[in-house]
Amino acid sequence: MAFPKDDYTPHGYLDTPTHTRNLTPRGVLRSWGAGLRWHYPAYAGMYGGRRETYRAGFRVALGGAADLAGYDRAVSPYHSKDLLSFDLTRGAARAHARFQLVGEHCLHAAIGADGGRLAICAEYARLLSANGEWGESGLVGRIEGDLLVLQGFEDGDAFVLWASRPWSDIGVAALPDAAAGWAAGAAPGLPADGFVAATGAPGELVGLHAVLGFAGAGELEVFMARGRTVAAARGELALARRDAPAAHARKLAADGAFWAGAPQLDGDWPDHWRRGVVYDLETLRMMVKAPAGIYRHAWDAMQIHAPRVVLSETAIDALLLAYADPRLAQDLLLGTFLDAPEPQVPCSREDGSYNMVAADGSACGTAPAWGYPWLVIEWLAALRPDPQWLAQIYPRLAEHLEWWLAARRDADGWLFYACSWESGQDDSPRFGAQPLGGGHPTRAVRPADLHAALAHACAVMAELAGQLGRAADRAGWAARAAELVDRTRQLWDGARFADFDTRLGRLTDVDDVMLLAPLALGQASPAQTAALAPALERIDPASLAWPPPAWTAVAAAQAAGRHDLAAALAAAVVDRAYGFWDARAAAPGRTLPGIACEYWPPSGRCGGEGYGWGALTLHLLLHTLAGLAPAADALLVRPNLPPEWRVAGRSYRLRLRWRDRPIAIELAPLGAARVRLTANGHARELAWGEQAAYAWADL
Repeated sequence: MAFPKDDYTPHGYLDTPTHTRNLTPRGVLRSWGAGLRWHYPAYAGMYGGRRETYRAGFRVALGGAADLAGYDRAVSPYHSKDLLSFDLTRGAARAHARFQLVGEHCLHAAIGADGGRLAICAEYARLLSANGEWGESGLVGRIEGDLLVLQGFEDGDAFVLWASRPWSDIGVAALPDAAAGWAAGAAPGLPADGFVAATGAPGELVGLHAVLGFAGAGELEVFMARGRTVAAARGELALARRDAPAAHARKLAADGAFWAGAPQLDGDWPDHWRRGVVYDLETLRMMVKAPAGIYRHAWDAMQIHAPRVVLSETAIDALLLAYADPRLAQDLLLGTFLDAPEPQVPCSREDGSYNMVAADGSACGTAPAWGYPWLVIEWLAALRPDPQWLAQIYPRLAEHLEWWLAARRDADGWLFYACSWESGQDDSPRFGAQPLGGGHPTRAVRPADLHAALAHACAVMAELAGQLGRAADRAGWAARAAELVDRTRQLWDGARFADFDTRLGRLTDVDDVMLLAPLALGQASPAQTAALAPALERIDPASLAWPPPAWTAVAAAQAAGRHDLAAALAAAVVDRAYGFWDARAAAPGRTLPGIACEYWPPSGRCGGEGYGWGALTLHLLLHTLAGLAPAADALLVRPNLPPEWRVAGRSYRLRLRWRDRPIAIELAPLGAARVRLTANGHARELAWGEQAAYAWADL
């Protein structure tokens, strides 16, 4: 099955697979009109920080339109992590452009145009002396044979641009306004001395803007290569020109292999949901990095600008990737534990540095309550039973929990977080005043979510120990689980779960959705579950802007049997996020469409662009709404669409591959109360929210 072509938004990123934070910064490729630019060492936004040394790339201009807003129609029919295409219409003029990264240092476009003026607009903008050292005075643009050269002087990276057809006109300017009109009309050529310079003082951003015009309709290939010197850039260009066809074929094949088993929507799902699944999965594919530095296995980068390993994000990314590739999901999680430099899986970078150290000097790893790694372990073990994987990961899971049960317990046996960073809930008021920020010690607080998560994790370990034939381990984990369930249930104020602050000598008054974790993880008593009904009813979907709290709220509603409420919350989050991902225009103050971002606030300012766990929407859609879940011997399906979608005559279809078999699901509403569920041709009539089980062998 090939990549699912569609009318995707003409925005997004291309993967730079070897990019890391410290050892091999390569920068990121972010869309720029109908084209892309490198942002090196990362985009100057959240997580990229303000470290941007340069940006450079090129875009297609058709009929004078350089910006996407100038086209009558601009869509991306192919939008994978490795291949990004543009279909452009302006009046009677048409153009198609397909972009890829060849090797590590060359951006390649294959372009076809018919009617109107075709121009290539290139840019190189650099922050002079960004590292604080002497030796960068500016940039220079010139022609060297059949190459456009944009390079730094005295120092600074060089770029060379080559086109497969001679250009009809060319211009280079130090100011963007001077070059703006050349997309529509002939550029004036270079000055008599043969070069254009842009100069500035250290710390100043200077840029060169070049336009190359091409006469007539036809095909065109454009390559833009970079290097520390012009000679190095020429070498990268030569390699890319040789390798581009094979690279394109490899990328198509990899896309096809992934999408042969990845989930796809069809039928009456909203268009932006259908495409949203693709944005989510392609973002997740970008998170998977080859071994580098201290990571000896494939690892989860968490987000693309400053890759690092954080257990909570890796767990969520593994859960989501398991919908398409369960083996890869298991390998990522296993590798995270095998490569961890300490049992708590400290948050680390590929060079071995830690990026989360508390103010008291403690190396932090995010707790089992954030990202719910043991929920993911349960899911992966049921979805793809693999005794070898289980035998490998079990000892590391045990070490991790033993560390938490020893290093994060007070004298009375209660658990704590070293700081709010370790909880994942940076600077949360749950932990009181934190004058030192998220690293401020919070050991005086006994968190309800941490006790519930450790209780659940110990119960999972008891089950895994049983599968491995470790009877003594099973009994030990079960006893710990029972103790921690009891402690969790003591953190109850009569109406809700609450944290205990030893400085106050009482349960705190601070409420938070994460305090529903005991309910979400099955640790609440029946009476506590019933008492939490009003709290569930009060949850505003607009407040669910972060993945872990959203997961907690939806899972708590499901655990309470409120599948109607779970559906309403999940659908609201998915619709909001996919509306952002699939937006046609990139709006100021909002994150870029075409890629999953860190979170989903109603403002559309969604934090870090290219953040794996922002694709938790995939789980809310496929598990909470479509109702899919794996069991050891069966596929479980609980159709749970929101009431406004339960229109007779509609058909919501889903295809994916699980347990090495293709699975086709159809939800056909019979009205507000019932639905006809069909799985691989096996039809049943159910009430909405009722669960059906299909034996794997029957599918």
